[in-house]
Amino acid sequence: MTANAGSPPGHPTVRSQQPAAPMLPALPELRFAQVPSASRQHYQGDRLCYMQSGPEQAPALLMLHGLGGNSMHWRYQYAALADRMRVIGWNAPGYLLSDNLVVESPRGEDYARAVIDLADALGLSQFYLLGNSFGSAVAQCVAAFYPQRVLKMALTGTGIGQRSLSDARKRYLMGRAEGIRKGSFQYGDADISHLIGSAADPACVPLIRETLRATNAEGMLRSVRFRASDLYTPDLAAAMRMPVLLLQGDEDRVNAALENADLLLPVLPDAQMEILPGLGHLPEIEAPMQVNALLRRFYAV
Repeated sequence: MTANAGSPPGHPTVRSQQPAAPMLPALPELRFAQVPSASRQHYQGDRLCYMQSGPEQAPALLMLHGLGGNSMHWRYQYAALADRMRVIGWNAPGYLLSDNLVVESPRGEDYARAVIDLADALGLSQFYLLGNSFGSAVAQCVAAFYPQRVLKMALTGTGIGQRSLSDARKRYLMGRAEGIRKGSFQYGDADISHLIGSAADPACVPLIRETLRATNAEGMLRSVRFRASDLYTPDLAAAMRMPVLLLQGDEDRVNAALENADLLLPVLPDAQMEILPGLGHLPEIEAPMQVNALLRRFYAV
């Protein structure tokens, strides 16, 4: 205890200690892989980047981020799953320091091949998948076009695309595009209340903002065009024969279950869905302990 200078003798003033902020798991270092020579013509450079935790020889989990995300998004998964898995968070072409695709309006095949390019560069013949939002659509394309490579797949904030773009969806995607054109820092500081649910851990808000600030405009604009395309993943579902887990926040206002996961679930050969009360579009960061427990049980490695 410390006495104030103005306090009467014998009456020390106790200075209350503010509770320490919870320690966040550290992020792994950013790593680099060279685009395989057979795919080099599809990129503006020859570099893909990623983050990784866990033993090199453990079963590999590739994690695919959302439109405004990157490998930093998976902070809690690197920490929680690395005791059993080689946990790899990719940066899609044009994100962080991954070189962008040449094509300006990529299709599902382009992003699926990019995932396989990273897997090949890292020597992964088979792997587990985890995808959020845009990353969930990419993961479904990987599972459909390269099913022999995917052991199991988990999706959060699941997006299935559309055969034709509704006015509401067009406004949402145009808003994302206009937001990133104003600058990455402004993009990160925009309203993010639509991304999270009422039960989300408040600590996720600054993490989401910092991740969004790292977005590169040209990479994101390509992924927005992909999400505005006529890809409709239920048309590909029969090829996704591996076990699939859908983790669905019941307050997801970006990819509501009624228009996405609820339509995908019944056409997948081997799938289950967990409804997450009070969570929104980013459950792996809104309630990481709950989501990580479900992932550990699903992958069971």
